[in-house]
Amino acid sequence: MKKLKFLVIAGLLIAVFAWKFAPAVRAQAPTDINLSAYEFLLGTSCTINGQAGTCGVSFGGWTGGTGPVANGWTPFPGTRQGLWEATINYTGSPAFGGSVTVQSGSLDLFLKGEPPLSGSVIGGGVTWPQDTNTDIGCGAGVARVIVAVSTESEGTLNFNGCLHDLPAGSVIPPKLWGAFGSDVSPCVAKPGFAKPDQC
Repeated sequence: MKKLKFLVIAGLLIAVFAWKFAPAVRAQAPTDINLSAYEFLLGTSCTINGQAGTCGVSFGGWTGGTGPVANGWTPFPGTRQGLWEATINYTGSPAFGGSVTVQSGSLDLFLKGEPPLSGSVIGGGVTWPQDTNTDIGCGAGVARVIVAVSTESEGTLNFNGCLHDLPAGSVIPPKLWGAFGSDVSPCVAKPGFAKPDQC
């Protein structure tokens, strides 16, 4: 019931922002916009290019936070400058010491005073630290996230962030935060980190 209520509220908020704050022309590409979100759908089992995968993992969030650093997440309504949502499909299994490869998905960003920005997820990855005590840049036990998003109007934009979702059931709902835009590095200089193709 709580999940359904959250989905309804999130959907209404996104619709209001899309309707109210959408002029005809975007002034400039988004540059290093800090974002925070909740993971509200864990996805379902699927097959991606012949491999076992998980499809339809969904996030809903708002602007704000301090970027891809420990404790960079901020609660709603953040900076009150916009809302966003993303859905991803991945192969691999989330686990400490492991990683998944982001295969596809979509992202929609609604910024106050700007037209909506939509794009297709074209690659990326999530890498978890070895255990709950290890920090790989996002805080102890928190995963690193890199996702590349192809947009028609702005070219390829990148999300560089953090995901706090393990141990399973200990973080409800899971939290995602980071930076998104044209000036965000698509790469993280850490051995074994799953990166999009352009790295």
